[in-house]
Amino acid sequence: MNQPKNTLKNRLNLYRFEILLISLVFLIFDKIFFPNNLIYLEFVWPINMLLIAIASYGIFNEKKGKILWIRNVLTIISISMPFLFLVFNQELLFLYFLTSFYILFYTFIFVEVMRQITYTREVRLNVVIGSFCGYLLLSMIALFCFILLNLLIPNSFSNLSNLVAENYQKLLYFSFITLTSIGFGDILPLNDSSQLLVAFFGMLGQFYMVAVVGIIISRFTSK
Repeated sequence: MNQPKNTLKNRLNLYRFEILLISLVFLIFDKIFFPNNLIYLEFVWPINMLLIAIASYGIFNEKKGKILWIRNVLTIISISMPFLFLVFNQELLFLYFLTSFYILFYTFIFVEVMRQITYTREVRLNVVIGSFCGYLLLSMIALFCFILLNLLIPNSFSNLSNLVAENYQKLLYFSFITLTSIGFGDILPLNDSSQLLVAFFGMLGQFYMVAVVGIIISRFTSK
C-alpha cells in the first residue's frame, strides 16, 4: 500500500533540482504570458507558490526533525501569502512581513541547494541544474531585499511607483541586472543604503559564478 507513496517521494527527491528549476522559471518569467496584474495576483501567483512548495518538499526530502518542521511552516506561510496579499496589500506592516518572509524562505532553500551542490562527490546533470537554481534563488533574495529597502526608505530606486505589485517585476528585472553586473541604467539606486545593497549583490553574483564553476570543475578534475 505504501509503494506508490514511496515511489512519488523518491521521484521528488531524484528530480528535486529539475522540479525546482521548472518552478523558479515559471515563477520568474510567467509575467511574460500573464501581464495583467489582477490575473497574476489572483491565479498565477498562488500556483507559483504551490509549485515552489512541491519543489521544496523534494529538496528537503532527506532531512529530519527541526529542518522538516521549519520547511513545513515556511511552506504553509508561502502558500497563504498570495491570498493574504489580496486582503492586506495596503497594510505597510504586512508588506514588511511579506518581504522579510520571502527573504527568509528563499534563503532557506538557497542554503540547502548550495549544501547539496557543494558536498556532492561527482558532477551530474542535476548538479549543473541545481547550480542554476541557486542563481535564480539568489535573484529572488535580491529582489525582496530591494523591495523591503524601498518600503523602509521610499524612493531608494529610480523609475518605481508607489505600488509593490508594480515594482515587483521592475525590481525582479533589476535583480538580474545587478547579479550579472550589466547595469543598463534604467533603474538606479538613489541613496547610500540602496547603493551599498546593490553593490553587495553585484559582488555576490560574481562570486557565485566563480565559486560554482570552480566547484564543478574541481569535481571533473578529481575523477
